[in-house]
Amino acid sequence: MQHTIKGWLFEDILLEFYRYAPCPPEWLPEHCHDEYQFCLSLDCPGEYYYRGTHYWVPTNSLSVIHPGEMHTGRDIEDRQTAATFRMLYISSNAATSIASDVAEKEINTPFFAEPIILNVELAQHYLEFHKATQGLTSRLEQDSLLQSLIAQLVVNHTNAAVELRLTGSERKATQRVREYLQNHYGEDVTLNRLAEIAGLSSYYLSRVFKAEVGISLKQYQSQIRINRAKILISQGISLQQVATDTGFVDQSHLTHHFKRFVQTTPGQYRLQDRKNLQDRTD
Repeated sequence: MQHTIKGWLFEDILLEFYRYAPCPPEWLPEHCHDEYQFCLSLDCPGEYYYRGTHYWVPTNSLSVIHPGEMHTGRDIEDRQTAATFRMLYISSNAATSIASDVAEKEINTPFFAEPIILNVELAQHYLEFHKATQGLTSRLEQDSLLQSLIAQLVVNHTNAAVELRLTGSERKATQRVREYLQNHYGEDVTLNRLAEIAGLSSYYLSRVFKAEVGISLKQYQSQIRINRAKILISQGISLQQVATDTGFVDQSHLTHHFKRFVQTTPGQYRLQDRKNLQDRTD
């Protein structure tokens, strides 16, 4: 069995997937990164040496290494099965920008006093964002997952004093966003673009939209796209073209979301629609 290592970019954020083959434990060479390093250890405990201290890294923990800090790591014991890790590298400027948007004020570069974070909900959120950047999700969903991930990290695990603004009535702003999503359902719109339309910070828009509409921005966009897809399917448009016209990555992306909302596949929906039409004409 060989190691499997993959890397890809989301904007300026580098993401990596590691699956190490079974082997004896060994220390990695001491090194540092210009960015924050976040690592989710999925199925193998380990150890970091960081800032002159040895840290135990439990399975499903999220570790944080600050920019420019020398560190090294290893497995604690012989690895009998493959070990899987998901890494994320984000610059200080990018992290600070998102954190300032969450706080709705300029804040200093986030500082994480504890390099090992044990939080099941946070680890799951991190994993969702990491997987979302690999394929079948909209840009709005990716943006929303990243923003809420950084928000959880900053609010709960840094020294930043962040008091979130209470959500108030923003009906005109949310209505503008709803209309835009309705009229541009095929566009891979970013969260920042919707924030510009609303005239609100992106994090506050996300919170107030869900409070007023009852579902998140990404759920609302998916709902509109599926409703439009049903019409196009009923008109006999090819499923590949339907996926393209309604903003899905491809036909399998359309099918995935269609089944979630309609409880059947687009192909089965089309067959059922034709059967209903035939019954009405007989």
